[in-house]
This record gives sequence, C-alpha cells and structure tokens, in this order.
Amino acid sequence: MRGGFLVGLAIGAGAALAGPAFWRSARPAAKKAMRAGFEGYVVARQAAARMAEEIEDLVAEVSHEMTEAAAEAAQAGEGIIRSGNGAAGEGE
Repeated sequence: MRGGFLVGLAIGAGAALAGPAFWRSARPAAKKAMRAGFEGYVVARQAAARMAEEIEDLVAEVSHEMTEAAAEAAQAGEGIIRSGNGAAGEGE
C-alpha cells in the first residue's frame, strides 16, 4: 500500500511541475483542433439547413401535386356521376 501511495504522490508532483509547461506547448495544437471542430460543425449545420430546405420544398411539391390530383379526380368523378345519372335516366 505504501508503494502505491508513493508512486501516486510522485506522479502527482511530476504532473504539477510539468503540467504548465506541457499545457503551454500543447495549447496551440488544442486551439487548432478546436477551431477545426468548430469549422466542421458550421459546415455540417449549413449542409443540414440546405437539406432541410430541400426536403421542405419536396414535401410542398408533393402536397401540391396530391391536391391537384384530388381536385382532378373529384371533377372527373362528378362528370362520371352526372353522365351516369343522365344515361341511367334515359335508359329507364
């Protein structure tokens, strides 16, 4: 138990002494990595926004086409019913 404590104490003391020097040398690399991450995030958000807009446009287009098709079917159905009623009335 005593050996583990001493090893931990030595590692802690070494980290406390070397930490600031290590951090000063690692800081520029950390900043570059963070900058690249942020830039990637911005690009991903822009791509997602474009994709969402494309999907919205597609949904609106399909909805419009379905509404037009339903209106045409309703008009065609009314014409068939009218001509069907007229034909049935003439045959009787």
